[in-house]
Amino acid sequence: MDIWTYNQFREIEIRLDDGQYLYALINGDYGWLMYLREEEDSGLSSRNPDYNGSDNETMKFTLSNGQVDYYPLSWVLPAETVNKALLYFEETHKIPEFITWHDDNK
Repeated sequence: MDIWTYNQFREIEIRLDDGQYLYALINGDYGWLMYLREEEDSGLSSRNPDYNGSDNETMKFTLSNGQVDYYPLSWVLPAETVNKALLYFEETHKIPEFITWHDDNK
């Protein structure tokens, strides 16, 4: 299956030879990102600086293995932005600086 084909739920992972990878979960027109510097890294996850809602609000995401997870809406970005970040990472091998990141090690 072509990962860029539209499906309601998508799980996309771009892994580089040096161990970095960018991972995205998409639900329709929205998604979130996780960046790992290497295996076993807690990594960084996306944040939406424009989100003003409750910290308790979540969105459903379905992984490719059928597992269903819920993530805070404060992490969620427009799918267009997520796709732009994935393409940027794939082309430049650098973390997209236009995404607001949260260090999950802290």
